[in-house]
Amino acid sequence: MSASDSVTPAALDNAPELISLGQEEFAFLVDNIPQLVWITDPQGNHTYFNQRWVDYTGYTVPMSVGPDMWNNLLHPDDQQRARQVWGHSLATGDYYRIEYRFKGKQGGYRWFLGQALPRRDESGRIVSWFGTCTDIEEQRQMREQLEAAYSDLEAKVMFRTLDLEREVQELQRQLGAK
Repeated sequence: MSASDSVTPAALDNAPELISLGQEEFAFLVDNIPQLVWITDPQGNHTYFNQRWVDYTGYTVPMSVGPDMWNNLLHPDDQQRARQVWGHSLATGDYYRIEYRFKGKQGGYRWFLGQALPRRDESGRIVSWFGTCTDIEEQRQMREQLEAAYSDLEAKVMFRTLDLEREVQELQRQLGAK
C-alpha cells in the first residue's frame, strides 16, 4: 500500500489485527503527546479526552463528557468568548483556534491554545471534531514580560525626549540672550 492509498472501512473489516494495532497506536499517541486531546460529536458534545486531560483537570473521562463541562473549567473571564468561538466553528465548520485559561486540579489556571478541525464524511458533513489544547503558559508569561519591558522602554524614551527638549530650549534661550 502506498502513502497515497486510503484505507476504507470495508478494508478494515477484513483486518481485525490492523484495527487493534491502530487503536493501540492511537491510544499511545494521544496519551503521550504533550497536549490535552479531545473529540466531540458534530454538535460539540465531548465524547473523548486523553489521559493528559484527566491528569491536568482531575476529572475522569465519564465526568468530562457532555456539552459544557470543559467550559466550566475555563477562567470566568474566558467562558463567554470561548462559547462564542466554539459556537461559530460548530455552526460554520471553520477551524477552531482560541487562547484561554484552564483550571487544573490544584485550583490554578494555565493558558492553553485550543485548536480543532472537523472530520467530514464523503458528503462533506461533519461527523466529529478532533481537538487539542496546548499549554502556552510560559509563552504568555514571556509575552507579558516583553510587553512590560517595551512599555517601560517607551516611557524612558519619552522622558528622555522631554529632558532633551528642555535642554534644547534652555540652550536656545541662552543663545538668544547673547
